[in-house]
Parts: sequence; structure tokens; C-alpha cells
Amino acid sequence: MTGWVLDVAAESEGVAVWFRAASGETRLLRAPFCPSFALSGRGVREEKVLAAARRWGCAAVSREGIDFFSGKAAPAWTLVVPSPLSLRETVRKAERAFGAEALHDADIAPEQQFAYATGLYPLARAEVDLSPGGALLASRVLDSPWDADAPLPAFAEAHLATAGIGHPAHGRVRPLEFSADGRTHVLLWEDGEGFLRELSRLIDAHDPDLLVTEYGDDYILPRLLALAARLRVPLRLGRGDRRAGGDAGAVLLSRQRSYFSYGQVVFRAAGHALSGRWHVDARNSFLFADTGLPGLIELSRLSGIPLQRMARSSPGTAISAMQVALALRKGILVPYKKREPEGFKTAQELVETDKGGLTYLPRPGLHENVGELDFASMYPSLMDRYNISPETVNCRCCPGDALPVPGIPARTCRRRRGLVPETIAPVLAKRALLKGRQKAAVGPEEREAMRRRQTALKWLLVVCFGFLGYKNARFGRIEAHEATTAWGREKLLSAKEVAEAAGFSFLHGLTDALWVVREGATEDDYRRLAEAITAETGMPIALEGVYRWIAFLPSRGNPRVGVPNRFAGAFCGGEVKARGVAMRRSDTPPFVARFQRGLLLRMAEARGIDELRAMLPALRESVEAAAMEIREGRVPPEALSVARRLSKEPERYAAETAAAEVTRELAGRGVALRPGSRIRYLLVDGGGRKAARHARGGGKQHGRAAGFLDGSESPDLQKYEAILREAAEEVLGSC
Repeated sequence: MTGWVLDVAAESEGVAVWFRAASGETRLLRAPFCPSFALSGRGVREEKVLAAARRWGCAAVSREGIDFFSGKAAPAWTLVVPSPLSLRETVRKAERAFGAEALHDADIAPEQQFAYATGLYPLARAEVDLSPGGALLASRVLDSPWDADAPLPAFAEAHLATAGIGHPAHGRVRPLEFSADGRTHVLLWEDGEGFLRELSRLIDAHDPDLLVTEYGDDYILPRLLALAARLRVPLRLGRGDRRAGGDAGAVLLSRQRSYFSYGQVVFRAAGHALSGRWHVDARNSFLFADTGLPGLIELSRLSGIPLQRMARSSPGTAISAMQVALALRKGILVPYKKREPEGFKTAQELVETDKGGLTYLPRPGLHENVGELDFASMYPSLMDRYNISPETVNCRCCPGDALPVPGIPARTCRRRRGLVPETIAPVLAKRALLKGRQKAAVGPEEREAMRRRQTALKWLLVVCFGFLGYKNARFGRIEAHEATTAWGREKLLSAKEVAEAAGFSFLHGLTDALWVVREGATEDDYRRLAEAITAETGMPIALEGVYRWIAFLPSRGNPRVGVPNRFAGAFCGGEVKARGVAMRRSDTPPFVARFQRGLLLRMAEARGIDELRAMLPALRESVEAAAMEIREGRVPPEALSVARRLSKEPERYAAETAAAEVTRELAGRGVALRPGSRIRYLLVDGGGRKAARHARGGGKQHGRAAGFLDGSESPDLQKYEAILREAAEEVLGSC
């Protein structure tokens, strides 16, 4: 049978493989598979390993691996675990017996091990041989994850969400809406048994390959499963295959967690994976909003991570899985936990090396006919070009012949290709190919699919640099991170010098981009400058666009000081680019964000500074009109709602802020909140009739949960008008 691997799930005696045949049939196949891990290092003696293997029911095989940092051969033992479901517990026992430093290849999920061992990665096109009972006997993979044109089957899609907006648990119970094939069916929770049976019927009738939910992991599926258990009604969410013994009701849960990422606390609800079809919670996925199904498929194929788990993972998990897969192919022993400490540095060396990317402070104000030039995937390209990897920075094999890193006391290996650059080189090549396909696409559907796929690869390239300096990354090392930023500073400085030598004035530089201007310069002049910089630096740089006008915005605390990542401008084609302004912030009320966006779109019609300033009276009139809408109460409460992400447990909020008060209100109503949860609320003047019972001490509230508004609230119109005027002045003040 020829077809595609839809999903892989670990079972007690192997793995379950959901397979989409070329005929359109979806089959459940079962394959025997035993995962493994390795032991190596001091204290790993034969008699101790064999005795432990007997106790744990494992097979032990002596072999030779390669140490990651030295590149030298190292004796090792592979322990083959009898069941995929016992892998994690066996690894825990091995850690207690031998210590974490002796474990290798030890936290690779059985599904990924199966993909690496057989080549049957997610969405692989393959030919399989089956027994009469549906057991997988042999397989031959017919494509590669690096194929840009690998054929895929058509996928049926359905959507499941509650009516209205906002988190359904943070408000009154709302109907459930099931949408498929252009129709929406409204289901009422109050109907109980009939509600569950109708939902099962709809899912069976439409048989979607992908079920997209809004708050499915955090609310809809837990509530559905609890209701079905209470009423003892079978709920068919997944696919069943009676010939192969499939269970359509099976739901695989992962753990919920809160974690700190890029300056904020993020909450991930417990994942609910379905049997035989994909479930993606759009609100519990880092990637889905940007990449959709095409991007998820791209990352799943490259990483070997099943699509439902990939949807709930970060791009860092994907790039780490790709590094692990390459390491296993090369025979490298993958460390279980990072244990490479940062090398000692003097205070002077820290000053020299720990600088990060190069950033200029632009002078606040308006400029016209400005060109923005961006290096393409600068840091990943530098890592590839200069062989920057944990094992190649300050290596021991070529101290006299190594390549020096500019500006810091570091060097990179010339003899051995690093694992990190070898992993990202094909990603860079494939993204460049997909970007070319996106530009050349004839139809909007093909263009959008290519955009989503290359965006998924962009995320891989973004995080691969961060993982070099991430404290827990198994293939991370701060010296490699520092070497990359040092080369980045060198390239941006070189670009600045080339631009100034060509008569351009340097206005701003930010890590991998620069803004330059020359009186009378045309778009072709800027393109020739990009070609000259590429030739000088050896790094591809492209013209992002030429601005009709651009405003570098000042600091709120000091109007004479610029902020690197706060600007707004309009390209010659009329497109707006803005960073660090109200419409880009998630806590801005929707009405204010829409108004500022509309204001910038009107400003984008101006072809220069003089035209822009001539528009100011009309623009300020629109500000007054919007302020009048707020004062007269013509803006609905949902358009004034403010969103916040909790940074700690609800009980730890002590300040009398609106967000803290709403957090206590929701907790008082029985809503479960965790660090990283998002809340929506209305700023109010007095709180309404029912607010006092939820406020601390029964006093006055300044915020009300958006999902529990009862119509008695009085929005704080003065505060909202101030927010609107501040957002307007943010972009008009520099004119």
C-alpha cells in the first residue's frame, strides 16, 4: 500500500501508525518497536550495566559512540527498552543508578526514535507491506523532508469553538459552534446527552483530518470529556478502525506548564491529542497563527515530531530535534542534560565579549526617502559561514590554524564541520527556495502556502541562535553565542562604512538592519548599495523598501532620546511598517489599536514630510471624532477590553491595580488561573452592582472581567480617552 504517514503514537508493544492510503482510506497500522538509550562515561562498567539491564528487563549492547565536544570515540552501552511506555521510567532508574552525566540519547520520544530509525517521519510518502491483520512488516520511504515539492494528500478540516470572543471559562457559558464544509452548527451544552451525540454525529459525518479548536485544550475538550463521563455517553472525537482495533474515544493528554520565555511568562494548557486525526488548539499553539497547517507540516516533516505535538511545541523544540537526529546519524552520543559550564572570563573579557547585537540610538524625528536594508537570516547565516557551533568554538584540534573571531578572544575550528551549522545549512537553502517560490507564485493560494512554509522555517532560524546561549540547550554554549554576535557587529559596521563611502547618511542600525538616506537617491541606488554591501561583507543583504517618510519615535521619559525599536513609516507602495507603538501591543484596547492603524494608513498616503504635515489638521480632527465616540458611550465594551498576561499565581497579587482586582474577581468565580494565563477586562468607574462581592473588602473596583459584564458597569471613559490620545500623539507627535 502506498500513501502517507499521518500520525504515530507510542503503545505498549510498539507504535500505532495512522496511514493515509493513496486511495483516500485512512488505516491504523501497528509496528513493533523498542526504543533505547545509551550509557557512557566514568563509572559505566560492564558488570554494573548488565546487572541493571537484567533488573529492568532491557537488552544491553556494547558499542562505540562519538563524544560531542572532542569528536573522539568513546565506549558506550545501548539499553533497549522492551516497551515504549516504559522508556521514561527506565531512564529515571538509570539516572539514579549511574548519574545524569552517564546518560545519552535518553530523552528522545519513542515516536521520534521510530521516525529516525525507520525513516517514516510524519507526512512521509511511503510504500508499506502489511500482514493480513494490519501489522507493518516493511516500508520504503518515497520522498525526503527536504523536497520542496513533495506531494501531499488533501486534508478535510473542521472548526470547533464557543460563540463570542475571549476565554470561554472566563465568562458565562456560551454555545458550541461546529463548522465544516461552509456550514456552522450551533450546539447547546444544556442539551446534555443529545448535545454529545449530535457532536459525535457531526464529527463522524464530516470525518475531518484536522480539528481546529479555540481553547480546545484548556476548556472545550476537558469539559466535553467530563460531561461524557458524567452522563456515561460515548464521545467519538478521534477515528476508529474496527479491523485494527482503533478506539475513536481515545484522547492522549500531555502535561500543562507555565514557563518564562523572551521576557514573559507563558502558559501552555495540557494538550489533548486525538486518535487518527489531528487536533490543534489555535490558542494553545505558538506556531499555528503564523504558519497554519502548511507550516506545521513543514516542521513536523523536518523534525520527526508528530504534528499534534509539534503544534503545542516551540520552534526551539523542532530545531533541537533536528540537531538530535543529525547527531544520531553521525554516531554522536547526545547528552541527556547540559553539563558544559561557561568558561572562566576576567572582567575585561566579559566587557569585550558580552555585548549582544549592535544597536544605535536614532535621533528622534521625521525623515523622507529613507532606505531600509536587512541582512537575510543574519545570525544563522553567520553560524553556517563561519562554522560556529559549541564544539567548534575554541576547539583543541587546531589552535594555531583556527579562524579568529573579530573583536573578542575566540576562534572557530577549520577542520571539523560543526553540528549546528550542518543542521541549519539546508534550512537556509530551503527557506530561500520557498521565498523565491512565494514571489513567483501565480495564484494567492499558492503564494500563501509558500509564505506559511517559509515563515515556519524562519522561526527555526530565529531560535537556533537563541539556543546557542540557552542555559538548558544540550547543544548550547555561551561562547558560540558570543562569537555569533561578534561577527554580527562586524558585518553591520562594515555595511555602515560601505554606505557612508557611497555618500549615504547612516540614520539607524539594529542588529541585522540599517536605515540610510541620500538626497535624490532612487530605489535602484539603494539596490546597488545592497549589492555593494553583499560583495564587501560576503553576507546577502536585501532592500526591505524605500520609505516615503519614517519617524523614529522618542523615549516616553525623554523626548530627546530615541528608542531603537520604536518607529513608524510608510513605504513608497503605501504599506505601513511600525514597531513598538500601541497597535503592536497586546494590551491595547481593540478600538484604540484599530484607530491608530487607520491613522497610520491615512498618513501613508502622504508622499513626503510636507504632505504629511499638511494633513495634520484633518488627522487631529479624526482624533477628536474618536474621542467623542468614547465620551458619548458609542464604543461597545468588547472594543474597550484590555488584555493582560498573568506573571505569577493569582494569590500573589497584592497591588490594587485593575488587573489584580480582575484576577481576584475571576478566582472568586471559580476560574482556574495560572502564571501565563491571559485575562480580559473593562476599565470601569465604580465596578457595577455585582462587583463589590468580588472586590477585596467589598470596596470599589477599577476593572471588571469582560466575560461577566452585566450591563451595570460604567466604563472609565476619561481613562479610555487618555489612552486614545496617547496612541494618537505617539504617531502624530513627531510630525
